[in-house]
Amino acid sequence: MKNTKMKELLQKLGTLMALAILVLIFCITMPDKFMKVGNFMNILKQASINCLIASGMLCALITAGIDLSVGSNCVLCTCTIGVMVQSGITNPFLLVLCGLAVSTLAGFINGTLLTRLDLPHPFVSTMGMKNVLWGL
Repeated sequence: MKNTKMKELLQKLGTLMALAILVLIFCITMPDKFMKVGNFMNILKQASINCLIASGMLCALITAGIDLSVGSNCVLCTCTIGVMVQSGITNPFLLVLCGLAVSTLAGFINGTLLTRLDLPHPFVSTMGMKNVLWGL
């Protein structure tokens, strides 16, 4: 009985415990570098991008679908903004607007392929769109 409760606890909190152990190891081995505010801000900045992508994927999963092109869509948006900055466009409002427009267009095409072609599963259209977006 006690063994099954321990297994359930490890299944629920295993990832969180692994993170706590890693933080503890880094705090012990590099106390002068790891425990700085700048390091934690860097970690949060890098994690924020993955959190945004994951929230977009969550919307697809909640509706009992799957979208394999979420990451490629994010890369296309970032590359679009990068090309615009290279061309000399530095207005942040315009950069965000164009990035969102490109990503929305890719999502619209993805949704249209799924609904109008009556494909049996979203896996097919989103896998193809992933490859198209990587190519772009």
